[in-house]
Amino acid sequence: MTGLAIALALLAALAASGYRLTRRVRLRRQLAALPGGSRATAVAVEAFPQMDEHLLRRECRCAGLLAVHGERSETVDQHRYRIARVECRRCEERGEVWFDVTRAYN
Repeated sequence: MTGLAIALALLAALAASGYRLTRRVRLRRQLAALPGGSRATAVAVEAFPQMDEHLLRRECRCAGLLAVHGERSETVDQHRYRIARVECRRCEERGEVWFDVTRAYN
């Protein structure tokens, strides 16, 4: 009887873990589909303060605001990108917002 209870508890824990993983993957895909969610959909800016303005207004799919946890740069061909690492203040999902800053340097 104890073995059955342990097996059921283990099964419930695995189901809950699988649900959380599926939810996290779905939210990550939704964040990537937003403008700036990837290099292909990078938000073009002409000045660096526009990045901050965009990030202050930007919402997660759950309608939570994003907190910025750092930035990095990347250059591909003739394009320069700034990538902000963000985390939703509501659902705590992490992601990146891509900005095409090529015009800001010209």
